[in-house]
Amino acid sequence: MAKKFSRRQAGSMLVLVIAFIFLILCLAVVMGLGFVRLVGTNTEQRTAIEAAAIAVARDLSAIVVNTPECGFVSLSDYAPVGAATQNGDGFAMPVRSINTLIGTARLDLIIGDLMDQDVMRELAKRDMQDALSAKDQLLNVLAASMAPGGSATDKDGNAITPYVDAENAYRNNQIRMTGASNYVPNSMVLALGSIQGGLSTAIPVPKPASTAPVPNSQQVNGFYKSFVNIPYGGVDFVFGGIGPNVKIVDYRNWVATIPSLPYQMQTIVRAEAVQHMTDPYNPNGYDVKAVACAQPASVHDPLPQPGALSISFPDGAVPEIRSPRDVYENTDLKGGVVDLLTAKAGDYPTDPGSNMAPTSWPVASALNTSNAWLTGLHDWIRRAGTKADIDSIINMQTTPLDSASPSTAAWVAPVVQGGPYLNIGTVPAGIIHIYKFDMDGVVTYQSRLLTPYPLYVSSNEQMYAETMMAIPNSSVPIQTYSVPLPDGNKDIQLMKRWDVYIRDEVRNPGSIRGGKHGGEPLAKPLVVKNLSSTDRTTMLLQKRGAY
Repeated sequence: MAKKFSRRQAGSMLVLVIAFIFLILCLAVVMGLGFVRLVGTNTEQRTAIEAAAIAVARDLSAIVVNTPECGFVSLSDYAPVGAATQNGDGFAMPVRSINTLIGTARLDLIIGDLMDQDVMRELAKRDMQDALSAKDQLLNVLAASMAPGGSATDKDGNAITPYVDAENAYRNNQIRMTGASNYVPNSMVLALGSIQGGLSTAIPVPKPASTAPVPNSQQVNGFYKSFVNIPYGGVDFVFGGIGPNVKIVDYRNWVATIPSLPYQMQTIVRAEAVQHMTDPYNPNGYDVKAVACAQPASVHDPLPQPGALSISFPDGAVPEIRSPRDVYENTDLKGGVVDLLTAKAGDYPTDPGSNMAPTSWPVASALNTSNAWLTGLHDWIRRAGTKADIDSIINMQTTPLDSASPSTAAWVAPVVQGGPYLNIGTVPAGIIHIYKFDMDGVVTYQSRLLTPYPLYVSSNEQMYAETMMAIPNSSVPIQTYSVPLPDGNKDIQLMKRWDVYIRDEVRNPGSIRGGKHGGEPLAKPLVVKNLSSTDRTTMLLQKRGAY
């Protein structure tokens, strides 16, 4: 016979069930509130650590290092305005991004290859070696600055303290965290590494793209991809992760090194910090670690005034030189004895105590007049950075040189020191040929009439080359002039021989090896439009005279 519950028993069971359900609901609410609190706190901690990573990436973008090989180097380009980048002449030096140096070396190697000139290929490869040395120096300074108590300086000499700035950025965001939690002192850990798969850099691929194409796997929308090898001509080129803007990147793709690369370019900041959380159910609380990664940025520097390249004929046109290519293809200019010199103790001859001394030839190719010119040409192209238009440089080599108009000029000069100016006769008009880069990296050309060449100084610690009778038997006719002198007329013959003088003011960049101007140019009135547009490399062919 079944047992029956009384009404009192049934009522008691119902109360028990309701109480049990109420207890479960209370626990669920407590757990839910704890979960919401945990999620909210974790989200806010994520914001705090991302703020720290961005602060460090911004700091690293501002740090500048002075290197012997490349001058002032940073993760970012900076125009020559820094108070701490002033050189011996009182003018500020530019700061070059390490990615810009690598991209420029790759572009210049392509140009040297397309021109099929060994000396230009060698110079581009040497520039790449110098960039790698500067890269190591820069990364060492960046890594040291990120350590607790570390610091470095920016272009104005201001102290940059990434670790302090990371902690401050984290703490400023921690204040807004919900719940009871605290940053664990000294738990901030900063490191530099790479991103697997790469990201877009701020360095454009060579243009026109059809002349030197870069595979799609090695670029992102016309910009080199970081952390992948992009070789050319047997040389490896790897770009660091430096974009146009500082930004957060996926920390899950961060690695300390990428073993498959020929060299490391660690530029991605990894920041981690520990937050201690209080818990009403755990008297000891618990620790939560947060991680974030950020990519530094480079300021866009269009290099608006990379300078001028000039070829001067002060005694009239040289029949053997009809285009720039003739300067390095002429048989006479491939030989001869070249004096390779540099100005010591200041600019020669204007600085007291200055002198000219032998200097070293930078590459394995033979030293001759044409290779000295190609070195100056390379250095001028290098000044344009990564924006130089390849086709316009190649086409420039075969563009015919202008003829002087009018073709003759009166030779007016004092024949005795301090005497009156006399008209000695009619001579071929001098002309200077001037090449510059426009804002898009395209070469422009113009010519101007030139009077007999004045004396220009040789820049301190830069390259000067001269070849006497470089063209010993020109097709130009001998010219004879009768000069009235106090003791009777004397004839001057302008011979069929040409001397060559090459001034390269930007061979050695930077304040450590580049002399008082640091590889920056001296002004030359014939090629400047304003004080910021100046001459970089000049070649002068001057006629030999005999009495």
